[in-house]
Amino acid sequence: MRKKCIPITDPDAKKRSARLFNGRVTVEDFDKLTANQYSRNSLLSMRNDWNHLVEFCQLKKVSALPASTTAVRLFLEKQTQTRKYSTIKRMAITIGLVHRFHEYPDPCNHRSIKMIMAQTRLDKKGDAKQASAFNANHLKELQQQLSSDSTLKQLRDVALLSVMFECALKRSELRALSFEQLQESESYQIHFGDKTYQLSPASSDILRSWVLMVPEQPGPVFRRIDRHGNIGDMALDASSIYRVFRAVEDQLKVDVQFTGQSARVGAAKELAKQGYHISDITDFGRWVSPAMPAQYLGKQVLADQERLKFKVIKPWD
Repeated sequence: MRKKCIPITDPDAKKRSARLFNGRVTVEDFDKLTANQYSRNSLLSMRNDWNHLVEFCQLKKVSALPASTTAVRLFLEKQTQTRKYSTIKRMAITIGLVHRFHEYPDPCNHRSIKMIMAQTRLDKKGDAKQASAFNANHLKELQQQLSSDSTLKQLRDVALLSVMFECALKRSELRALSFEQLQESESYQIHFGDKTYQLSPASSDILRSWVLMVPEQPGPVFRRIDRHGNIGDMALDASSIYRVFRAVEDQLKVDVQFTGQSARVGAAKELAKQGYHISDITDFGRWVSPAMPAQYLGKQVLADQERLKFKVIKPWD
């Protein structure tokens, strides 16, 4: 969902914030500036991007806010030496966002910056790696490995992966999944808005075993487990889900690197294998457009066409 950029209009508040953002800032500073609209991971990325710009500007003895077009151009040119296009693009978005919140002109809207970004996109085309797919065979093997000797964490992780794969969940959706969304019958049903997903019998049995272990309900379904094996009341964070996937690599002894997107990629590929059309897969995975499922399925031309529908063409200065 597109976030709202509501600029700081109070002159004194804007001066204080501009002074703050001319130096290194914290995640909390970004959270306050953006009115709590972004996830923790997004805030971490924006903080890092902005602090890199601040360090560069301090080295050059120029202002970071407002930043001159020349300073931003030199900064981005330096980043092209070591970073991927996606990271550089995110940096430019962060820089523009901070300027707009402070009612300063966006330096990244200048034609010289646009030309750098266009050239970088061409030079680094293909440098983004597709997330490895976590597929049905991976899930089946993990489910078969569960036994009475399995730890509580192993049970939680397999239940988590079962739900992520069979519902094509994003990490944020998994973290937010609550008991109110579960409906138990012979097999579990999981509700997301107006959509209902039926889990397989094997996944339902594993989820049921995990649910019976959770002491306090309602609340988040998947929670942290401390070193003593106690289930907490806090939902998993993104780093915890990342560690689940990394542990799975060792457990399955596979020579791939899973990410938090791997179950979503695998779900899209599994549906395509079953004969689902790209529009059906888009609907199943709650994507706003076919762009990402098309990319996951190797349909790059379609993915690029769909992304163009979301691009805003800004006039040249």
